[in-house]
Amino acid sequence: MASIRKRSLNGEARWDVTVTRRGAPRQTRTFRTKAAAERWARETERDIERGAWRSTAMAERTTLAQLLERYRDEVAPTKKSAHDLKGRLNRLRDFDIARLNLIAVTPERLVQFRESRLRTRVRLGGPRGKTLRPIATQTVRHELKLIGTVIKHAMREWGLELPAGDPLRNVKLPPQGRPRDRRTQGDEYERILNEARASKSARLAPAIELAVETSMRRGEICNLVWRDIDLDRRVARCRETKNGEPRDVALSRRAVEVLKSLPRHDGDNGAAVIGIRPGSFSQAFKRVCERLELENIRLHDLRHEAASRLAEKLNGDVIALSTMTGHKTLSMLKRYTHLRAEDVAKRLD
Repeated sequence: MASIRKRSLNGEARWDVTVTRRGAPRQTRTFRTKAAAERWARETERDIERGAWRSTAMAERTTLAQLLERYRDEVAPTKKSAHDLKGRLNRLRDFDIARLNLIAVTPERLVQFRESRLRTRVRLGGPRGKTLRPIATQTVRHELKLIGTVIKHAMREWGLELPAGDPLRNVKLPPQGRPRDRRTQGDEYERILNEARASKSARLAPAIELAVETSMRRGEICNLVWRDIDLDRRVARCRETKNGEPRDVALSRRAVEVLKSLPRHDGDNGAAVIGIRPGSFSQAFKRVCERLELENIRLHDLRHEAASRLAEKLNGDVIALSTMTGHKTLSMLKRYTHLRAEDVAKRLD
């Protein structure tokens, strides 16, 4: 049977519900209204009688932060981008919503989180940046989708039961947003290279040059080993790609020169070419740009820069360009290729 007891919390009414049935653990919940308490009691009793009842004990005793931590420790290490994923999970864990028990992570709470994040303003160029701008809608979209991914995994694999199922199901995600079109301007690229050469990391500048010369992703560059490089054929083999399919990347003469300049131990073909972790690569690049006071530029923008330069060199050969970049669809290729109008104008002469 169900019992409902009214109490006061900070001057506001609360209704505590307890449902006891033989063969099932005692269930307790607290509601702000008596009607909601009575409705939950009836539904819980009905589910127990029909054999459809599922325990929400895990949701009631586990916070979202604890769930994020478990996913970080048990699932993230199996993913290709484990280092970045762990960082994203750690950042989510620090938000107020992560302090809630999972039973309280409702669509309404997720909407509040979404709106709060969309009001956030961030500095371009890191802490030293002088310009404030609203957070990218794509960032908030990724945060919500990651919360949803973790909750759905817990429901599928760890026995998490939520009264209304996946709470993100009926939450509208922010729009995807316009693709970034940031390319280096003027002498920015030369300044970045010079600053990187002056840094403590001897491999930073070569890694940056390879990114621009080949359009390889950050992880692809960091995972290169010498057995994947054929300098005679001018080809690099990317074995660990985002889509899981290995691909060969043509090397420009400058890319070959960069690779030849790197120290290599004879006979150790399994040695890393660059020897920098992906996360460290991004952070080192960010620090270079902060020292130069360059705003709104990140390491991934070099892939846009590379794809755009290659499009100019290859005279619109989409097949050759997609072979270099690894994009499978024209729509994604277009998101990364940003030809300058003045360069297109030169072709018209």
